[in-house]
Amino acid sequence: MPTNQRNPRKQPHAKGWRMDPIPSRPAYKDEDGNVRIPIWLTKNGRHTADTEMVLLPSEAELLNERLTDAIGDSPSALQAALLHAHVAAKGPGITVVSKIPHSA
Repeated sequence: MPTNQRNPRKQPHAKGWRMDPIPSRPAYKDEDGNVRIPIWLTKNGRHTADTEMVLLPSEAELLNERLTDAIGDSPSALQAALLHAHVAAKGPGITVVSKIPHSA
């Protein structure tokens, strides 16, 4: 009985747009005090652009709180993961950043 051959190199990818943090580039504050997070944009699994998510300090604080709550980790561990450059890039990540409502 024949079986379907699968290409082991072909990985499934998410449909639609994705934003993934660039692990080798840390978040930073710009000259205006905004927090900038370097991200990869992909559409249907294909890299489209390197860009940055720009957040007001209050928005960055809210995002930090929401991610900390979702992960259930201490703020210091989450900040280390998001804000420090000691992480090695291994290609586009699998983190999906959803649009967060501005109300608390």
